[in-house]
Amino acid sequence: MKACTKCGEWHTSAENKAGKDLSCTQVKAYWSGVSLRHKEACGHYAQIRIRKDGRVVCMKCQQDLDPVL
Repeated sequence: MKACTKCGEWHTSAENKAGKDLSCTQVKAYWSGVSLRHKEACGHYAQIRIRKDGRVVCMKCQQDLDPVL
């Protein structure tokens, strides 16, 4: 399921990183896990933003989240 109409870019990015098709529930769990791993590393939940160039960053601390993905 590429580019779900409900979650668009979030869905596509999660599937690209996972290397397989995911359901909406799996996509939400994926991004929740990213946020949780960022909290363990930085002390706050990630405010995730996908930039136009495809990079995923935390808006709060401007840290690149690709290593966490």
